[in-house]
Amino acid sequence: MRKPYLLLLAVLTLFAAACSSDASEQIEGKWQDSLYGVYLEIGDDGQFKVDVGEAMKHPFEVGDYTFDGETLTMNTASESSVCPDTSVTWTVAFSDDGDQADLTFVEDSCVGADRSGDSVLIRQPS
Repeated sequence: MRKPYLLLLAVLTLFAAACSSDASEQIEGKWQDSLYGVYLEIGDDGQFKVDVGEAMKHPFEVGDYTFDGETLTMNTASESSVCPDTSVTWTVAFSDDGDQADLTFVEDSCVGADRSGDSVLIRQPS
């Protein structure tokens, strides 16, 4: 009786790991915010940067992020220009083709800057 249980547990663990990996990969890449026009680059190394130019030469916000397939939390680094050492969280819903991400605002620890709106990100070519 114990062997089937252990096999089921192993399969579920592998399935959960595969799903979380896929979730991270879904958010990775270069995006453009359709409301503000800024570019967001989300790396496979857990880092992000935001810039007004597509080339990402002078990012004004940088930091690390977490994404679990539904919730995106971005933690800005101390060298960020807008809101250093803060975090902002959205829930994310992807279009069927994965080229659009609808962000719904959850919370922001920054005081003084308005990052509290919902947004739509459009995936940019690599």
